[in-house]
Amino acid sequence: MTKQVKDEKLIDFDPSYPSLLPEDWKDRSAPTIYEILATTNTLKRMYSDTVQEIESGEISNDIGEESLRKIATNYQSVKSLLFQPR
Repeated sequence: MTKQVKDEKLIDFDPSYPSLLPEDWKDRSAPTIYEILATTNTLKRMYSDTVQEIESGEISNDIGEESLRKIATNYQSVKSLLFQPR
């Protein structure tokens, strides 16, 4: 039996968005705002799931922390698309 822990520090994500990653974008060089938002929500969900896997012992701290770093880096990269100079 796994114990569900609500971490107040995690960012909530909107479950109405589908799971979407950059490779799913229709035009990878010019994603829509919807695609960017759906992708950031997917990455938030992945981050939250990884934290829960670390806390439950499903994955080791080292592997989990590396995964969290990759997810956070991808999140920042995608988020920066919203603030590109025009």
